[in-house]
Amino acid sequence: MDEKKIDTLLQLSFRAGKIRFGYENINKVKGGTFVIIAKDLSENTKRYILNRFKGEIFQYKTKEELGRLFGKNQVGVIILPRNELNLKIKEIFKKR
Repeated sequence: MDEKKIDTLLQLSFRAGKIRFGYENINKVKGGTFVIIAKDLSENTKRYILNRFKGEIFQYKTKEELGRLFGKNQVGVIILPRNELNLKIKEIFKKR
């Protein structure tokens, strides 16, 4: 149930333009932001994110599964800036 709800909310947030992709955007984020990383993300990329990003980080699905959600090949890092919709996603992740 939670997974389906998360998927739907992520797609809504994407269509609303409230999501950024890619670890290179980590340096551009502001307070209140959280990050979702793919479970199969490389250790080097995980380390890079942990060193640069001080907010909350959640692991979810594989790169291919995340990519399918957004009509892309693969997505390893999703940056969710603070807004109402993204806060709902964050609440669900915290309950898991």
